[in-house]
This record gives sequence, structure tokens and C-alpha cells, in this order.
Amino acid sequence: MTKHICLQTYLSYPLAQWVRSEADDHGECVSVFIRDLVMAAYIAQEEAGSGALNDLDHAREIIFSSVALDAILTAHPDGSLRQKAHAAYARRLERLGLVPASLNGGRDEA
Repeated sequence: MTKHICLQTYLSYPLAQWVRSEADDHGECVSVFIRDLVMAAYIAQEEAGSGALNDLDHAREIIFSSVALDAILTAHPDGSLRQKAHAAYARRLERLGLVPASLNGGRDEA
């Protein structure tokens, strides 16, 4: 279970009254209501692609996908399939004008 961190903020009286009223209307405590508002704002920002963590999360997903795909190709009964995928990748890089990360390829690491 994730450990939550307590944050404290000060609100103007009208804003605090609105938060309390909305939390009551939703049947939630003020803390949960505010957390939900903050989480909704965070998700909206991430979905818009303007979040600082968005690029890091995307990079992690790409790395995981490439490692998982390499593992699947390594275990595939057709041993040449992995090399064919790497060759196609190299051709694509060349067509895009990009250079491989390593002249040695680094293709044998999973």
C-alpha cells in the first residue's frame, strides 16, 4: 500500500467554505476531496503531455517494451527472428538518418 504524505495549505474563508460544502455534498472528508481535486489536475496535466513526469514515464515504457520484446524474440522457436528484427531496426534507423547507439550493436544483451 502506498504511504501518503501529509501536506497542509491555507485557504481563504470563502474557498474553505466551498471545499467543505462540496466535500459534504459528495459524502467525503475534506482531505479526500482535496486529494481527488489535486489528482484530477495532475492527470489532466499528464494527459495533455505537459507534465514533467510524462517524458520519464514514456521513456520507461519504451525501455520495458524493448526489453520484453527482446526476451520474447530470444525465446521464439525461430532463432533467426530476433536477428531479422534487429536488421529491420538498423535499416529503419538508416532510412531516418539516425546512427545506432553502438557500432558493436549491443544486440546480444537482453
